[in-house]
Amino acid sequence: MTFAAIPSNILSLKTYKWLLLPLLAVLVLTMPEQAQAQSKQRVVQLSGFVATGDSLYGVTGAGVYVPKTNRGTYTNQYGYFSMPVLAGDSVLFSALGFKTQYIIIPKTYESESYSVIMQMQEDPTELPTVDVFPWPTERDFKEAVANVRLPDKGNAIITKNLDPRRLEELAKITPMSDVQNYRFWQQQQIQQQQQRYMYPSQINMMAIPGLLKSLMNGDFKQQSGN
Repeated sequence: MTFAAIPSNILSLKTYKWLLLPLLAVLVLTMPEQAQAQSKQRVVQLSGFVATGDSLYGVTGAGVYVPKTNRGTYTNQYGYFSMPVLAGDSVLFSALGFKTQYIIIPKTYESESYSVIMQMQEDPTELPTVDVFPWPTERDFKEAVANVRLPDKGNAIITKNLDPRRLEELAKITPMSDVQNYRFWQQQQIQQQQQRYMYPSQINMMAIPGLLKSLMNGDFKQQSGN
C-alpha cells in the first residue's frame, strides 16, 4: 500500500499526535515544581478581633476572607474570628458602614498562628431619596387627586354659622359679659353729657309775660330791699 492510499483523516490524527507529545512532556515536567511550590506555603491559623475605630466595641458579622478563594468567615457577636490561611495571602476585612481594609500574611512567616486586632474606620453610605407612591404611575396619581371629592358637611356648617340672620339671633339671646356691661354704661354716660351741653333746658314761653310785668313793677327790687 502506497502513502497516497492512506486516508487524510488518519494522517491528520498522526500529525496532531506528534505535536501534542512535546506539550504534554512540558506539563508533566512543570507540575511537580508547581506542586512543590504550593507545598512550601505554610498553613497559618489567623485569628483576631475586629473593633470599631479606636474603641473596644466589636463589629458583629464582619466578613474576613481571602479574595478569589473559598476561604473566609464572619466575626461572632463579640467581634472575634478564626480561620486558616496560607503564608503570603491577602486577607480582606469588610463590614456595612465601614471601609474595607486588609492585611498580608508574610510569605516568610514561620509560626503556625497569626493574631491581629483590626480597627475598622467608619464609612457611612448615603442612600438616594426614594419617593413611594401608592399609584403605579404619576399619571394615575394626578387623576386620583383631581377626582377627590371633599365632604360637603363642613361647608354647610360654616355657611350656616356665618348667616347674618343667625348671627343677629345669637346676639339677641347671648347675655353680655361684665366687660360689655361696663362699656355700655360708659357709652350711656357719654351720651348724657353730650345731650346736656348740646340741648339746654327748655323755657316756659307762657311765663315770659308775667316775668316782664314783675320787672316793670319793681317786684324784685322790693324783695331785695326787704
